[in-house]
Amino acid sequence: MLSFTEENYLKALLKLNFQNQETTGIGTNEMASYLGVKPATATDMLKKLKEKDLVNYEKYGKVTLTENGKLSALAVLRKHRVWETFLYEKLDFSWDEVHEVAEQLEHIHSQKLVNKLEEFLGYPDFDPHGDPIPKANGE
Repeated sequence: MLSFTEENYLKALLKLNFQNQETTGIGTNEMASYLGVKPATATDMLKKLKEKDLVNYEKYGKVTLTENGKLSALAVLRKHRVWETFLYEKLDFSWDEVHEVAEQLEHIHSQKLVNKLEEFLGYPDFDPHGDPIPKANGE
């Protein structure tokens, strides 16, 4: 089971790679800046994630997600977007309010809850912002 912080690093790495259309990876300083932490803090976490086979990381090199890391990051992103959809569609949160609450809810570890929530919502393809919701299998 991943910690709150580990999940946030994986999700950030996934987003940065996507935003930058990077195939070679992201630098530690870029990660640190994106997350609002010191480069040494980011380096320490990346070492931990490497030990768990979630990232490819070498000192002074670019960071990429392993296949396990990518699946874990997509799972967090999926939870986030399913929660945003639920908050928007069923609890009448405005689309600009859902992100902050979903940031907290995405760290719930019950896969059954997220699957049931997705089923309850009719298996939506997109969140309220128009972003695609990853499928449970990582697609």
